[in-house]
Amino acid sequence: MKSMSAVDVRACVRELQSLINGRVDKIYHYPPGEIRIKIYADGRRDLTIEAGTRIHLTKFAKESPRIPSSFAMLLRKHLEGGRIRKIEQHDFDRVVLIEVERKDTKRIIIAELFSKGNIILADENLQIIMPLKPMFKPGEKYRFPEPRLTPMDISPETLESILEKREIVKVLATKGGLGGLYAEEVCLRAGIDKNKYADELSKEELDKIYNAIKSVFDPVYKGEFKPHIVLNNGEYFDVLPIELQRYAELEKKYFETFNDALDEFYSHKIMDSIEEKKESEVLIKLKNRLEKQLETKKAFEEKIERYRKIGDSIYENYTTIEKIMEAFRQARQKMSWDEISRLVKEKKKEGKGLISLVEGVKPEKNTVVVRIAGEVVELDLNKSIPQIADDYYEKAKKIKSKLDGLLKAIEKTKQEMERAEELEAKRYVKSLRVVRRREWYERFRWFITSDGFLVIGGRNAAMNEEIVSKYMESNDLFFHTQSPGAPATVMKKGQEAPETSIFEAAQFAASYSVLWKEGKYSGEVYYVKPEQVKRAAKAGEYLARGSFYIEGKRNYLSVPLSCAIGVELEKLRVLGGPPSAVKKYCDYYVEIEIGDKDANTIAVEIASKLVEMAKEDEKYVVRSIATPDEIMKFLPPGKSRIKE
Repeated sequence: MKSMSAVDVRACVRELQSLINGRVDKIYHYPPGEIRIKIYADGRRDLTIEAGTRIHLTKFAKESPRIPSSFAMLLRKHLEGGRIRKIEQHDFDRVVLIEVERKDTKRIIIAELFSKGNIILADENLQIIMPLKPMFKPGEKYRFPEPRLTPMDISPETLESILEKREIVKVLATKGGLGGLYAEEVCLRAGIDKNKYADELSKEELDKIYNAIKSVFDPVYKGEFKPHIVLNNGEYFDVLPIELQRYAELEKKYFETFNDALDEFYSHKIMDSIEEKKESEVLIKLKNRLEKQLETKKAFEEKIERYRKIGDSIYENYTTIEKIMEAFRQARQKMSWDEISRLVKEKKKEGKGLISLVEGVKPEKNTVVVRIAGEVVELDLNKSIPQIADDYYEKAKKIKSKLDGLLKAIEKTKQEMERAEELEAKRYVKSLRVVRRREWYERFRWFITSDGFLVIGGRNAAMNEEIVSKYMESNDLFFHTQSPGAPATVMKKGQEAPETSIFEAAQFAASYSVLWKEGKYSGEVYYVKPEQVKRAAKAGEYLARGSFYIEGKRNYLSVPLSCAIGVELEKLRVLGGPPSAVKKYCDYYVEIEIGDKDANTIAVEIASKLVEMAKEDEKYVVRSIATPDEIMKFLPPGKSRIKE
């Protein structure tokens, strides 16, 4: 995977200044070389650092490891609750220093992004507390990479001083500190053959190179960035903070920030690598086992068919076989097997009569080999014809017994494969997830009507009570099914809503009620104004928690139970609810109906289906948003299936 350049690091660190004074919350380690720091700075932010590769904010955080590593525990011990005071790039190198202050103690995270880089926790004097990789020892002083010339230091004089008998592109990349990509860009802008030896350049050519260096790096010094991803034949090829002439003919995708561009580029690459490794070793072994079992099954079936056919042919050709066996029995009384064998060969040359069916003899077994109905059959002269036929039927029976055992083994292998594939699917769709700021209503059941009205519903009795007591206002509408066992559903500003939104809210209340669990395909829903909803029981009556009684006239609707779940890419979220509303906002969606699959199974199926529907360049985003856990929040109670 591409490692960030010094230019990339400079652009990224400039944007990371927004984290200054942010509070470090949790730190996660993804072995071998990646950590994620959850920071609260004007909302939640997730900073990813991968040793030797990258540093950037991410919206696509990986699932947290179940058991934290010892390195993660150490970082948490020293950094959790601390405030970020500095984020700096060291000397235009691929080293980033993050200073965290906690209880008057300062700690520094050193992120090395060059090849074979490291992540190191040190004190404020750069005394190493613990490195991620054992290239340093705890207690020793951190040593920065050897200082070298950088593009910021290059003047006409310094440029001339580094010339040697090597290609100019290599001299600029190494001694000039430009790196390979930017050294080639400088040669291109200067109009100089990159393979020309540096010590052969004229004064005029050196001036062109110096001016090209300034034109490439001036935007970097001034912070005039144009973050983008370069695409080659539709594939993510490179990510850059400034535009380069070498990519002039290639397609580009621009972003508001370089961190956004880095996040999309690396997340896309990670998903590609996960997709390439989608099949685990366990699944591959099971597939190989099944392939061999199916080959054996085919061989068994062919043998069974052949032996049964031979047994049937023996009876169908009873008279012919009887004549052949009798002839050989008589011959055996007068002749040796050698004489009989010679006689058979002589008579077969004539090709007449029953002898034409004889293939040969097997003296050691006292058998005659004949071809009957296209099959080779051994006739034992010591047995009767029915006994010979029974021998073949018995062979078929024995193999059938083996086949029955094999079929059970095949079924077991298929079940193991289903479980393995289910685990793979879960791993695949949960490999990344979106981190975003959630709205207050997202802890309830909720959706947005096709006319833009917010509808919320309780997930349990406590939430039903909270919605009615805390969130229902005078201009809202309250919905509930005629039968008990439904969420208390409130449409905000519902009294201003058109009939389409009222119908959708009623459909939502019915679909997320016990009616779905009971397998009902439609239901009665009423709606009333807030003042008609009473939380206190009448005198002498009892109301369970989360229950209400209604005063006055109710407005009834009969609605079909129907639900859709989809992905809204613009807001990086999953939506669920009535199909007419979900269709309006979602880029990709599936409709579900009452079915036979439990929540875990159907959530994985929906997640996989949404990824399958997405465009190639959006699959990784859809996969990150539509995780099974997120989809389960929008599933109706009971069992479901995807609507065909």
